[in-house]
Amino acid sequence: MWKRLKTLTALTDVRQWHVRKLKLIDARLYFISIFVGLLTGLITVPYHYLLQYFFRIRSDFFHSEPRWYWYIPLFIFLWGILNFVSWLVEKMPYITGGGIPQTRGVINGRITYKHPFIEMVSKFVGGVLALSAGLSLGREGPSVQIGSYIGSLFSRWGKVLAGEQKQLLAAGAGAGLAAAFAAPLASSLLVIETIERFDAPKTAITTMLAGVVAGGVASWLFPMNPYALIEVIKPILGFWELIKLFLVLAILISVFGKIYAWLALFFRRVYPQIKQPSYIKMFYLLSIAFTISYFVVDLTGGGEEFLITQSTNGSTAIGWLTLMMVIHLFFTLISISTGLPGGSFIPTLVTGGLFGRIVGLVLVNMGYISMESVNYIMLVCMSSFLVAVVRTPLTAIVLITEITGQFEVFYPSIVVGGLTYYITELFQIKPFNVSLYDEMIKTPAFQAQTRYNLSVEIMTGSYMDGRTIEELQLPKDCKIIKVSRDRKDLDLTNLLLLPGDQVQIEMNAQDIEKLYEPLVSLANIY
Repeated sequence: MWKRLKTLTALTDVRQWHVRKLKLIDARLYFISIFVGLLTGLITVPYHYLLQYFFRIRSDFFHSEPRWYWYIPLFIFLWGILNFVSWLVEKMPYITGGGIPQTRGVINGRITYKHPFIEMVSKFVGGVLALSAGLSLGREGPSVQIGSYIGSLFSRWGKVLAGEQKQLLAAGAGAGLAAAFAAPLASSLLVIETIERFDAPKTAITTMLAGVVAGGVASWLFPMNPYALIEVIKPILGFWELIKLFLVLAILISVFGKIYAWLALFFRRVYPQIKQPSYIKMFYLLSIAFTISYFVVDLTGGGEEFLITQSTNGSTAIGWLTLMMVIHLFFTLISISTGLPGGSFIPTLVTGGLFGRIVGLVLVNMGYISMESVNYIMLVCMSSFLVAVVRTPLTAIVLITEITGQFEVFYPSIVVGGLTYYITELFQIKPFNVSLYDEMIKTPAFQAQTRYNLSVEIMTGSYMDGRTIEELQLPKDCKIIKVSRDRKDLDLTNLLLLPGDQVQIEMNAQDIEKLYEPLVSLANIY
């Protein structure tokens, strides 16, 4: 009895010592995440600046209405740029598109950044050049992936434990979005809703710390937020009239979102089937971008400038606005389908905003609301359309509130966004980034994967804490193959797991998407 009591006391002392040590390790991780956010901000903010700078140059060129022969060298130059970007994507497939599916793949363990620095530079250059050519893409996706590259580099440089690497990857990704919009809270929510998809406290804290720092850098270098210029006045309607309006908006946005999702998948499937060399495809793509730039240059490069202009001093011609929205929508779908570096977040916001302005103007013509309340409808539709397409309700609602500073649309966005989320679930609209991720993992290279090792870190009070390996109930075909403590591998026989232990679980590679969250939850606490 005395020996057993002594053994239990010793185990308790060891466990308490490991818990204290774990807190120190956590502090180190949080400290590193601050530097991840700082470096992410210092890289993605210049990325944002260059996009605006080159957009201004191209915009000034088209607004100056030069003689016809000056358009020829510009077209050839931009054509060469797109061919170069296309070549970059061919050499480094992981820099394609926005980068959010790839970032999720890295955190899940499906993808490994073999050359993160080279790929980060290529993503930076490719994204700047693709948008500078006028394609309808966004800056947020590349910013997220650039942040994940930085998180990966810090994981290597800082010799971070295997179970903590995903926290730095998530922190970098969140910092990228925070720098793109100067919205740290929305960036943390995006990581939890879309990328990490697991609300572990350490992930939330590291992401928030990195996001605040990156957002601070963005606010310092870009003190003027164009979305803050949007003035919002709530329509003077009774309670039940507002509820009816919100329900109608949710239905309209959900239907439009269903159409958008179907078209996006259609274009994604059709583009690879076009039997033309890449340089011919780039020629056609640039021809469309060049034509739109000639008539309405603000509609290119994502369309953000066009939306801001319409919200502050825009047209009231419903027919013309509808035409512009349709042109922007199809140009966006074509641009995204090419796989060139660039996100879909901002073009989606612009499409939703233009749709909301059109609906608002229709309501004005019906005498339902006044002209001053059109922007109110526009912002509510922006967040709700993002919910319909991306299926990130918290991110969409908080993002619009953060970037505009208009709390008048916060509660209606919750109502309309919630209704939209429910209706889109009924319509079985698959989130766009999930569709991209599913397409990625269905390629032959990913399907060929057989076994996969997931690294998790045991937290205090979790299911694994204080249990032996033999006592654990793991899903079928999953087994623990290695446990590290204080960076030393331990003998697995009758091993009592303690907080801070790095556990490596082997499983079927094709089950990772289904088992990632359940397995991580065994080692973490909510």
